Amino acid sequence: MKRYLALLAMVSAVLGGTLATVSPAHAATPAPSASAALGVDAVIVANGVRLRSSPGGSYVIGLLYYGDYGQILGSSNGWCRFRLGGRSSSGLPAGTTGWASCSYFATEEGRRMSEVSVDSLE
Repeated sequence: MKRYLALLAMVSAVLGGTLATVSPAHAATPAPSASAALGVDAVIVANGVRLRSSPGGSYVIGLLYYGDYGQILGSSNGWCRFRLGGRSSSGLPAGTTGWASCSYFATEEGRRMSEVSVDSLE
C-alpha cells in the first residue's frame, strides 16, 4: 500500500508539471540480463492507454488509466513491455502483461520512460 501511495503522489507531481530532471547518475541501471530490465516500477500517466499483445500490434488486451501501476520488463522501438502490479481501473487482473507506448509511463521518481534507460528486447 505504501508503494501504491508513493506512485499516486508521483502521478500528481507529473500532472502538476513538476517532473524531476534526469541526470546520468539517476538513469535506471540495466539488469544483468541482456534481454530485459526487470523491475523498473512505472505508473500510467494518461487515460485510455491501449495495452496490446505486441509492439504496435492491432490486438488490444485492454485499457489502462491514470494510476494503474506495474513494472516495465523491457522496450522495443518506443514500445514498453508492461506487467500490471494490481488490478487495473478497467478491470484487467494483476499480472496481465502486454505492450504500450513508452510515452504513457513514468517512474516512481516522476521521470517519463522516454527519459529512462531500459534494455531493448530486440
